[in-house]
Amino acid sequence: MVLVTSLVGLEDAFFEKRALLLPEEKRCQLSAIKNVKSIKETTLAWLLLRRALGMKSDEKFPPLSFSDRGKPCFENSEVRFNLSHSSSMVCAAVSTKEEIGVDVQKKSFFSEKVKKRVFCTAEIKSGEAYSDPDLYFTRLWAIKESYLKQTGVGIAFDFRTLDFSKECRKSYFEKNGLCYTVKKIESYCFSVCTTKKGKQDFVNVQATDL
Repeated sequence: MVLVTSLVGLEDAFFEKRALLLPEEKRCQLSAIKNVKSIKETTLAWLLLRRALGMKSDEKFPPLSFSDRGKPCFENSEVRFNLSHSSSMVCAAVSTKEEIGVDVQKKSFFSEKVKKRVFCTAEIKSGEAYSDPDLYFTRLWAIKESYLKQTGVGIAFDFRTLDFSKECRKSYFEKNGLCYTVKKIESYCFSVCTTKKGKQDFVNVQATDL
């Protein structure tokens, strides 16, 4: 399941009031960040996670730990989660037992230099022939990022070794033991990667309800 919301229109007071709902470790990390927008996006993502887990208003997050792949998780819990944000859009994906990776990207332009660094030849050729190349490459990048976040391969991974040129325009596909759900909402592209078969459900949440 993937919960989606937007921080557009939210006042500073909204975040100040809800800051204590985040895990203590995360609050400490955010206190060292100077980018106010990044703090708001991260806060909203964790609030979405609370909603996805069905937590009560006075309930605290379980202690945080790290999986064998270096991904944050909860101690003594089978719940797996992943968070992402781009511009004003925020999302949280939750799964039981299966590792999950989610990514959201706002539609943007990819320079030739960037394309050659992260996309293989077949993907570039397919994208440049598409009616909306910017949308194609944004979808493609979201797919690859969700793969990175699901597998935990790390940012040093060579994305050009992955070829999604035949799958990029599909809303759901399976490849090499992984299942992908790809969705477009407004000018944003989402991708979810997990081992669990079947299309992931997306739920829009009103931020003020969090």
